[in-house]
Amino acid sequence: MKKKITEIIEYLALLIFYYFSKLLGLRISSFAGGIIMSIYGMLSEKNNVAIKNLDKIFPNKNENEKKKIVHKMWFHFGRVIGEYPHLENIKALTNKNISIRGLNNLINGLEKNRNCLFFSAHLGNWELTSHPLTESGYNISFIYRAPNNKLVDNLLRKIRKKYGVKLIKKGPEGAKDCISVLKREGGNIGMLIDQKMNDGIEAKFFNYKTMTASAIAKFSLKYKCPIIPAVCVRKRGVQFEISYLPEVSYKKIVNLKTELNIMNYLNTYVEKWIKECPDQWIWIHNRW
Repeated sequence: MKKKITEIIEYLALLIFYYFSKLLGLRISSFAGGIIMSIYGMLSEKNNVAIKNLDKIFPNKNENEKKKIVHKMWFHFGRVIGEYPHLENIKALTNKNISIRGLNNLINGLEKNRNCLFFSAHLGNWELTSHPLTESGYNISFIYRAPNNKLVDNLLRKIRKKYGVKLIKKGPEGAKDCISVLKREGGNIGMLIDQKMNDGIEAKFFNYKTMTASAIAKFSLKYKCPIIPAVCVRKRGVQFEISYLPEVSYKKIVNLKTELNIMNYLNTYVEKWIKECPDQWIWIHNRW
């Protein structure tokens, strides 16, 4: 009973934030989210996890540099949260605040292949990587980790569905849904591959072995799908750059041979993105 009450309170607080953010508009909501999370970040014990992770990846940076990255990370993360209520109204293809690189890599891949797989990471505003795809009339189902609070999950699902993304929960049932999607022509799947998954495989990430979800490798091998890397970085305020890199062809995937080799290879993309924008990646997960 206590858990249920807590979940309802969490949901109502999020609902109030959602509608209040709508009234504020994108710019103010994004900035306000950044301020709120910056304050939370100053008091959070998760800073210890972030610093520990930064020690691994950037051993040559001094303590002040690492703390600066963490502080900027909290502000950026708050911006992403503040931008959620506005995602349905953002039109990436016609938005003067969004530049898109490699759009041909996206469109050509979708036109010439029966199905495509996409991956990104929790960097920049990752949600925007799907906008050009859905705005161009293509379908994508996104694999995601559902919040424990079902009420919160329902709200987040509604937000994402409004801008054209279908959702698949991680887990056994989700795996069946993925198979169903990939059996259809034009069934495309996107996922974020940078989080730890204890029942995954031990792949290398920044040269450290860590448990990694290998679903994207499995699907590519089984359904002969190319993989398209996609990333969205914040340039300034609510200005973004979305990039679609040349596809990792099915031929390349076959040459890599194993799921482990494939994930090691895909992780090199994520590593490069993080090195270029370290303050836009979420360092507070126990990734290693």
